Amino acid sequence: MKKIVSPILILALLHVQSVWATQAQPVPIPDDQSTTPQLSIGGVGAATLNYSKTSSHGNGEAGVNFSDSALLVGAAQRLGDGKGIGSTGLGWLTLDETNEGKTTQLFLNQAFLDYQSEKFEALIGRADNPTAHLVDFPTIRGDDLVTLSNPLDPFSDGRNAEEHRYSNVASVTTNQGLKYFQNFHVQHLINTSGSGTETGINAFGATFEYLGPPGMEAFQRVPSWGLGFQHFLLDSSHGLHQVFAGGTINLNESVTNRWDFRIQNIVTFGSALRSFSSATDSFRGDSNAVTIAIRYLSNPFGQLGYQLSLTGGYRNYFSIDDSRSIGAALTGVKRLGQGFDLVGQYQGQSRDRSLAAVQSNGVKYEQTLEVGFVFSFESTINPHLTPRRTLLNQQHQYIPN
Repeated sequence: MKKIVSPILILALLHVQSVWATQAQPVPIPDDQSTTPQLSIGGVGAATLNYSKTSSHGNGEAGVNFSDSALLVGAAQRLGDGKGIGSTGLGWLTLDETNEGKTTQLFLNQAFLDYQSEKFEALIGRADNPTAHLVDFPTIRGDDLVTLSNPLDPFSDGRNAEEHRYSNVASVTTNQGLKYFQNFHVQHLINTSGSGTETGINAFGATFEYLGPPGMEAFQRVPSWGLGFQHFLLDSSHGLHQVFAGGTINLNESVTNRWDFRIQNIVTFGSALRSFSSATDSFRGDSNAVTIAIRYLSNPFGQLGYQLSLTGGYRNYFSIDDSRSIGAALTGVKRLGQGFDLVGQYQGQSRDRSLAAVQSNGVKYEQTLEVGFVFSFESTINPHLTPRRTLLNQQHQYIPN
């Protein structure tokens, strides 16, 4: 006897097949809800009462400065293979112009996603310039003496010093034994001068660094050192090059009473400039910049520590006359409580006539005396990971907590 298939059953099967064939979106991969992300919030508050004679205040003026204050938030999660960590960070920074209450009040200095495993890291987004922290000098703010102590952004118009410290970057970093680190990166350096590409890659480079075991820096003669190379794509016909090297040397090995010496040398070459017409030219001219610092750190057990330091820098342009610059900063920091410091600093920078005309509105000697407070903090919710890229290591931390 022949079996008769119900027309209703046939229509139902056709309907199911049509649903399978026209599914609009992929089935979502279920998340592992066993571990919630690690969340962090951190920041640095820096506020000083200043008396300064600078390009902005040529006759001398007292004021309040809260630039270089930052708020950062981040999240990190253990990845499915159990070996990698994925993280993200977002942060804002106050500028010198924020003190005046006009133009841009905040600067986006962090907006990155990061993957890291024991031997590899990949980062994409806005973050610290990979060349900006080869050596950190113990001034109050990261942009103090920036034209002497930092590799400079040849696309900056000079109005915002933070453009030398942060960039849009894609980088990969490998390491051997968490001691020797090789970083390879491409960047879009912030372009406020209007030269070159607006959003495309305009620089690339590599760095090699040695970093001693975290927490053991006081017991190593040379806890960190490194070198690097950077190439800038100024236009289709030529580029600009930088090579740099530096490190930190412990003059004595002590946890409670330590002296250290820091040095960095930056050589810029490949420019055809023979005179300055703008601040941007002063970031491009062939030059040699040397910065040194000596620091004394008193960090007695069970007591509040303090730090004294002297930082000095010198830059000389090879092919441009009357263009030398020299500067120094004498800095004191007294720990008042966990992460909260009383700070004071005298900073001065002298420029020859040609350089002063484009960098400081003709003021040959700029000087600032300041005293105030700095507060740095970081708090973590659901701590279960230890990513190397934490929030506060993007900023200054004056005396170890």
